[in-house]
This record gives sequence, C-alpha cells and structure tokens, in this order.
Amino acid sequence: MKKTLGLAALAAFAGAALVTPAAQAAPSTPAPYKLVSSCPGSSVSGFPKVLTNRLGDTQGSVHLYYSSVNGGTNCAMVYDNASGSHQMSVTLRRANLSYAGSDSGVYTTYAGGVAVTGTADTCVYLSASLQMGPYSVDRFSYSGGPLACG
Repeated sequence: MKKTLGLAALAAFAGAALVTPAAQAAPSTPAPYKLVSSCPGSSVSGFPKVLTNRLGDTQGSVHLYYSSVNGGTNCAMVYDNASGSHQMSVTLRRANLSYAGSDSGVYTTYAGGVAVTGTADTCVYLSASLQMGPYSVDRFSYSGGPLACG
C-alpha cells in the first residue's frame, strides 16, 4: 500500500498549511487542485529532478507531468527510493493563483499526485521535500518555477 500514515494539505506556496486527514482531502481541496492516485500525461521535459540536501547529496526524485485535458493539467509526485517510511511533501501552484495544492505525510514510496487544471497557457511552481532523518543534512528538496509554461 502506498501510504502508511498520511496527511493532505492545502498550502499557500510560502508554507502556511491547513491540514486535513487524507481520507477527506479530495472534498476539501479547492478547484482547480485535486489529489490523484496517479498523474495523467507525459513527463515534462527535464523531469524527473533529484532532490538534494545542503551538501549536494541526492535522494529521491520529483516528477512533473502534463496532459492537455481540462485546459491543460499539470501533476506532480515525489518519490523516495530508500526503504522504510519517511516524511515527504509535494506542492504545486498554478502561476496565476495565489494558493497551492499540496500533499504531505509519512509515506513508504511517494507523495502526491497533486494535479492542477487550466495550465495550458500558464506556468506552474513546484516544490518537493523528503526527510530521511532528524538532522538538516537528512532533508532533501527541490524547488522550481516557473515551469512547463504553456
């Protein structure tokens, strides 16, 4: 099973979060964001990206997909390639919106997918993190944007 314990969040891209149980995530995630079990479409050029820590070490990856359905749909997932459960998060924001869609929690394999529609003529911003242990060097992340600009 994908998730061992999880929380879904709607987060402002700067980091403030409203947290709800994963089972209730879809109804409380406002349009045009949606939590999905798999991302539609094709991998965006240049993805996946590896997550890095402050020393430049790498762990895990973040994937960004694009599909032309629903006026363009971007979707993101973060993957952990190590055994065990770890804290993971992925946040996706459409450039012309002030709020983002996010998924975070303690998972065994991946966090997300977080999908946003209406991206055919706009860019997205993406951030992902993976916490492998208690120290700052155990935190791996990626942040980018504007990306996939229609």
